[in-house]
Amino acid sequence: MATFLRRLAKTAPVAFPHAFRGQSKSSFTSYRVPFGAIAAISGGFSYLYYFDSPSLLKFIFINLGHLDQINEETGPKVALNPDKWIEFKLEDRANVSHNADLYRFSFDPSAKLGLDVASCLITRAPSGQDAEGKMKYVIRPYTPISDPDSKGFFDLLIKVYPEGKMSQHFASLKPGDVVEFKGPIEKLRYHPNMKKEIGM
Repeated sequence: MATFLRRLAKTAPVAFPHAFRGQSKSSFTSYRVPFGAIAAISGGFSYLYYFDSPSLLKFIFINLGHLDQINEETGPKVALNPDKWIEFKLEDRANVSHNADLYRFSFDPSAKLGLDVASCLITRAPSGQDAEGKMKYVIRPYTPISDPDSKGFFDLLIKVYPEGKMSQHFASLKPGDVVEFKGPIEKLRYHPNMKKEIGM
């Protein structure tokens, strides 16, 4: 048991830097370290070690799980949701060519879009009703051309086709309108240097 506790103590300094990875120095002031939870766990270790050693392992896993939950709740928010349609407001649009436009959609600048390299998002637009009177939708996938780390916005470059249901819907949009998106839809989980050459 003593060996296990020593190993646990060695992992603690590693765990706390990971909790702050990706945060600026200014954000440290807004991060609340759960000292109460840490103190309670420390006291619990002492009690269980001397009086109820068989219960120590169960106690550790329960409370470390609680700390993981705290860390997840204080992590950056994600604008997209792969299981839910989210409305994004069209902030602006610009004509790129005779049949293509650039659309900029906004979201909370304190959140990240949540779109990884080599993944896409899907969008839907109403397309009348079916025989039972239920709303029908046209759904299409798109990949933003903006930097995935852009704060508060993402851009779509869309070519308008005369018979394209979704592209015609985009062509009818004006700033202030909203469009529903869902994602990310992962096409390839890319890791830096995973391939020596990439053909494009």
